[in-house]
Amino acid sequence: MANENENGRRFFTTSEVARYCAVTNDGVLKWIKSGKLRAFSTPGGHYRVTAEDFRIFLQEYDIPVDESFFRGDQRERTVLVVDDEQDIRDFIRRVLNELTADLKVEEASDGYEAGIKVGSLHPDLVILDVMMPRVDGLSLCRSIRENPDTRGTKVLAITGFPEHDVIKRMYDAGADLCLIKPLQFEHFRLEVIRLLNEVNRSSATTA
Repeated sequence: MANENENGRRFFTTSEVARYCAVTNDGVLKWIKSGKLRAFSTPGGHYRVTAEDFRIFLQEYDIPVDESFFRGDQRERTVLVVDDEQDIRDFIRRVLNELTADLKVEEASDGYEAGIKVGSLHPDLVILDVMMPRVDGLSLCRSIRENPDTRGTKVLAITGFPEHDVIKRMYDAGADLCLIKPLQFEHFRLEVIRLLNEVNRSSATTA
């Protein structure tokens, strides 16, 4: 956790920096050891990055600055996980639960149920399987993009059948990203962070 004083957050852990920049913790350590990112070491041997040094780093490398991150007032975000396979939903939920405490994770087992939840929850991110019973991922993605209330929702599609132009059709329907099963843990985790960061920055811009 980042430390705070009466004026707000003062410094960040390497894990918080990694989540913000959508890189691994090892990547942040390499930045620190190479001198790209200034940090100090705690008595326990853990690195900390001051808010001032992190801001300088972001500006130097043209990474967007999310002021809500520095204020520590990020709102709770909602992610809807849509897949007819319980094992896949469980895997995705585990990944999401490890990311940050400010995520509300909802699930749906088919496209029809997901459509109802999208309309009521207005999630920040929908992670959906392309091939599902009742309403498929392609139709669900189109409906998300056509509804003014959910047009800004990020859509991450996953598929175990990338042939027959499935991925191209998902992008044409408005998906922000399409990944192939079996999901690679670290790649999937970083892409989810990237999409959620885009949600934060978009919210900060329109606020």
